[in-house]
Amino acid sequence: MDGGRHPGLPVVPGLQNLTVLARGGHATVYRATQAKAYREVAVKVENGTLDNEHDQRRFVREARAAGQMSSHPNVVDLYDVGVTDDGHPYLIMELCVGSYEKRMPVVAADACLIGAKIADALARAHAAGVLHRDVKPGNILITQFNEPVLADFGLAVITQNREASITLELTPAYAAPELFSSPRPLPASDVYALCATLYALIGGKPPRWREKNTMPSLATIMDLFAERIPDLPGAPAELSALLRRGMSNDPALRPSAALLRDELLRRDPEPTLFMRQVPGQARPAGTGHGEDPTQPTIRVP
Repeated sequence: MDGGRHPGLPVVPGLQNLTVLARGGHATVYRATQAKAYREVAVKVENGTLDNEHDQRRFVREARAAGQMSSHPNVVDLYDVGVTDDGHPYLIMELCVGSYEKRMPVVAADACLIGAKIADALARAHAAGVLHRDVKPGNILITQFNEPVLADFGLAVITQNREASITLELTPAYAAPELFSSPRPLPASDVYALCATLYALIGGKPPRWREKNTMPSLATIMDLFAERIPDLPGAPAELSALLRRGMSNDPALRPSAALLRDELLRRDPEPTLFMRQVPGQARPAGTGHGEDPTQPTIRVP
């Protein structure tokens, strides 16, 4: 039976047996079976609707463009996009086993390798003129091969041009200070978010946060930007300094994503076995984009 025919579940063409994986303020993620390929997938369905044909065509066009990002081995594979008959945009993606939000804290060496891989994905995206806008531990997923992959590029691309029918919400714990006063993010805003994410992965909570699961008021958040970010206990001082630089209040003082990647690799981490790519298991780099020697895809022998 088509899972979309159950009461309360969306009807997504080609998918069966939908079950809820997660619900958020703007979207719901379902596990489903892709009938023709007979594989398990995740489908993210916007809670809001696009009520006119112009917005729907625009969504599909821009989401397909976002699919180019998924050719990177550390970006979640995007299989298909569309709009349900009742106007809800959806993205069909690879099914991952979890996120790093559930694995915090991790050791500093593993965080360096995770960060280098995600920074490489961001560097590729920024070179193509694409911003992510919401890097955070919950958006760094884990594949069945234990590879970190960045999720939500599909919706991130759309937010750059989408109209008021779909809105963007900051994740305050990882958002750069400029995003609280200007709706225009920068590549440096993604760098800030990744550094804040790595800080949280190692330290167990976002930088400057008093409590892991308690969000301060907006006024308190603004005050927190004036505080110095403390060193991470148990991590090399130079790593703390690098992450602090990536979280500078002045975007011009932050390294680019490519430079951050290179600096993380210079930490010369010795990652634990679960982070090493086993020959034959790593996802191949996507086709259609030539190798760029100035922005290498991270591979660990």
